[in-house]
Amino acid sequence: MNDILFGNNNGAVIKKLSGRYFKASKSRNIIAIIAIVLTTILFTTIFTLGSGLMDTVHDQNIRKAGGDGQAVLNYISDEVYNDVAGNPLIDRIAYTKAVSYRLKNPGLERWRSDLWYMDDTALEFARYTPTTGHRPEAENEIIADTKTLDALGVPARIGETVSLTYEVKGKLYTTDFTLCGFWETDSLSNIGRLVVSKAFADAHSDILTYTYPVDNDYSGVVSAYVMFRGNGDIEAQLHQLLSETGYTCDTMGGSKENGNYVIARVSPAYQSGALTDNPAMLVSGLVGVALIIVTGYLIIYNIFQISVIQDIQSYGQLKTLGTTKRQIKRLINRQALRLSLVGIPIGLLAGFFIGRALVPFLMNGTSYTADAGVKVTVNPLIFIGSAAFALFTVFVSVRKPAKIAGTVSAIEAIRYTENDTTAFGKRRAKDKKSTHGAKLHFMALANLGRNRKRTVLVIVSMTLSLVLFNTVFTLSSGFDIDKYIAKFMDTDFVISNAEFFQYQVEKSEHDLSDTFIEAVRQNSSFEDGGRLYSSWMLEEPFSTEHNAFFSYNKDLNGNPFVRLYGADDFLLNGMEVIEGTIDLEKLKSGKYILLSVECNDDGTVIENPNISVGDTVRINHLKAEELSTTITDSYDFIIMAKVRANENTATTRNTGEARFYLPTEIFLPLCDTPHLVSFPFDVKAGTETEMVEFLNSYIDSVEPSMDFESKETYVSSFDDLTSLIITIGGALSIIIGIIGIANFVNSVLTSVITRKKEFAMLQSIGMTGKQLKRMLSFEGLYYALGTIITSAVLGVLFSVVVVRGISSGIWFFTYRFVMWPMLVIYPFLILLTVAIPALLYRKIAKTSIIERLRQ
Repeated sequence: MNDILFGNNNGAVIKKLSGRYFKASKSRNIIAIIAIVLTTILFTTIFTLGSGLMDTVHDQNIRKAGGDGQAVLNYISDEVYNDVAGNPLIDRIAYTKAVSYRLKNPGLERWRSDLWYMDDTALEFARYTPTTGHRPEAENEIIADTKTLDALGVPARIGETVSLTYEVKGKLYTTDFTLCGFWETDSLSNIGRLVVSKAFADAHSDILTYTYPVDNDYSGVVSAYVMFRGNGDIEAQLHQLLSETGYTCDTMGGSKENGNYVIARVSPAYQSGALTDNPAMLVSGLVGVALIIVTGYLIIYNIFQISVIQDIQSYGQLKTLGTTKRQIKRLINRQALRLSLVGIPIGLLAGFFIGRALVPFLMNGTSYTADAGVKVTVNPLIFIGSAAFALFTVFVSVRKPAKIAGTVSAIEAIRYTENDTTAFGKRRAKDKKSTHGAKLHFMALANLGRNRKRTVLVIVSMTLSLVLFNTVFTLSSGFDIDKYIAKFMDTDFVISNAEFFQYQVEKSEHDLSDTFIEAVRQNSSFEDGGRLYSSWMLEEPFSTEHNAFFSYNKDLNGNPFVRLYGADDFLLNGMEVIEGTIDLEKLKSGKYILLSVECNDDGTVIENPNISVGDTVRINHLKAEELSTTITDSYDFIIMAKVRANENTATTRNTGEARFYLPTEIFLPLCDTPHLVSFPFDVKAGTETEMVEFLNSYIDSVEPSMDFESKETYVSSFDDLTSLIITIGGALSIIIGIIGIANFVNSVLTSVITRKKEFAMLQSIGMTGKQLKRMLSFEGLYYALGTIITSAVLGVLFSVVVVRGISSGIWFFTYRFVMWPMLVIYPFLILLTVAIPALLYRKIAKTSIIERLRQ
């Protein structure tokens, strides 16, 4: 009642008319529902992938961190815990106390395990609640994970005796415990846990005293895991908690010299940055959503535009009877809503299951792993968001067709035919005489020109899938396995003790053994290798007085600690020189040193303008005594070169300090107790498998406390990454391709149906059915040719401009121009577009010519 003088209220009639139009267009409805389903599947798949990725990453981060808890207070005393525990900011707090970090039982050499007491909240947070049995209550009861039990040679059965030999404050103790419960070891865990009862901790309180600030002994230290009330900034809540209880930490500006200093931090599982902190992810997400909206729009808009044109004479008749523009829009919108109510629920369910199936592939392309379990919750926001975007796409798509139906004049609508391509435009096309005669291929080309907009939309929708498909293979083929592996491993193998590969090398009681190195050297596959030495920070760290370096750990004079290494020629020769040159003869004179540069994750060197090749640095040797250090010697070295040292083969795998390298013979005399860190080495070509078999056999039978890593570990992760791109990108390409083909089928089917009378007239003047089918096949062929030309041009431009630009920021990507995926698809595209129109014609050919002329 808005656009006529007195208005009307024919809601019931509009509802009935909408229902009748809906029932009268079954073929249109089926195609529209398929389009809506596919569009909804795309949205739901993307949202499910995103939600599943975030849920799984969060879950795995919690497990890697050792348990839940937004913040953790480490190495504190019972006094600090009691001061903090009752604060009203805390919702839940878990209490754990270390009994021993040093278990001496055979079998635990390669599987490090610790002995703890944990309260019920801590067991829940750490996911150590026994799945079989119960938590320990009596003084001699104990629970453990299954891998630790297996390493100890104890069957996972309730009532078994677990005999442990462990060190507390430098003294050895042996206790026989009774196994009262156990749980399956988490696949992400690199450490075992044995948990005693509160009764045991209380009975041994005399030896579990808090002495960490004095002797760095972990026995007796308490760790508290905190969950705060509300959803505010976690770091701000942690600072408020410590401030209110009279303590400080690093991020509050505190230092170890403060009497109220505690080690406190936000858990890594809760340190996820805002989406705006990752522009690439934000832009990728927005582009993905926009692409889906455009893809859905292309087909849904086309379907309703064709539907409006098909029924335009009916709408003209309604307008002559007084139906308003708004009522016709409502009539069309109600049809769209009914189609959405059918298509969207189907798309939501299908998209969720497709997304959940693809999450493992997405996980394996990250630093996380699907083997550790994938967590995809049935989050209502996935379905609400997907439904909202799908509904938005539908109503944006039908907006213009509804406007056309509502604004066309009654006279224009009643006299409109398929030939009248500009019935709704401001200018009519001029009649043109053909100069080519009635040749089938020219007739087909003219037919496509009847509705250029529809033709363009069909071609664009099919082009999108081809360009995306080509992009997927351009990306996957550009990932350079040599660059990828070189970042993680620049040698074929590296051997060390087991703790080295668990990033706990300084907690190990044994260095890499010379007997293991000699056994490797004697193997026929061995080619060349070298030793890497260092010193442990808690024994004899090194510091520098140069102001170009920074570390949280400093000596008593405020000089930052640095990491000093001794390396054999094999390692020194393998380092990438960033600035200067390496002259081994001069380096071995004892006057020169190599400085390792810092790099971003993508390998870009972080420039340090405060230190240059040729500068002199003073390196201090310190003796660590409890928590204090004393300078015993100082040495001056000239920076010979800046080098890039591989993180996994030429370091202790610890970060935080600047790294310097000396030849082994120069480094060893500088230390009181040098430690042999690792032995990276190469093997003869084609003998990698033989070396793996040898190393496994040697470790299992001779030195179980040793371990190794090879390039094959990273080859597997690289394969996971490329399969991620192909699987997810390929799946999206196929869905968008189906939408494009559905759009083509819909256009051809509607064209055939609306031109039934025209075809009958052509046949009545002599055109055969075979000629009609050939003409329709030519129309399909022109669609294919248009798609081929458009996709080739856009595919090349997109590849060279966009993909090449994006890939330049991927450190292990080598751009290669790829065209073959589209070339493979083109023959199938031609076959489909030629065959489908001819097959659809058979549907109307069953009706006689006279009957079609009467319609």
